[in-house]
Amino acid sequence: MIRSTAALAFVALVVVAIGCNSEGTGNGAAPATGQASSDGHDQAGHAHADHDHSPAAMKKVKEALAKLSPEDAAAAEKQHVCPVSDAMLGSMGAPHKIDVQGTPVWICCEGCREELLANSEKYVAKLKSGTTP
Repeated sequence: MIRSTAALAFVALVVVAIGCNSEGTGNGAAPATGQASSDGHDQAGHAHADHDHSPAAMKKVKEALAKLSPEDAAAAEKQHVCPVSDAMLGSMGAPHKIDVQGTPVWICCEGCREELLANSEKYVAKLKSGTTP
């Protein structure tokens, strides 16, 4: 029992230390550890619904989007938020483009990939309906 508890604690520590990416949480807040959103997405290591529009935050977003090709940067900027986390794209580093049923979908981090692919119809519909913040 003690050994399995120690193993779980170690895994949790690794997840928190790694987070979504090496770029941080995007808003300087401490990462939520092991909290699950209403869709079951583990929020450990990154702040969701990060919509800080301060000059410093917007500079970080522009720098992250500049790492993409001009076409991809424009597409990510147009989508604006990750459909899984509702975080502003670029707030946690360069966003990731995933092809979902022939539709390019931008996510804030690799941590959102599994949820996006597991419930792709839900998130593609969310983007098409414009119900993202």
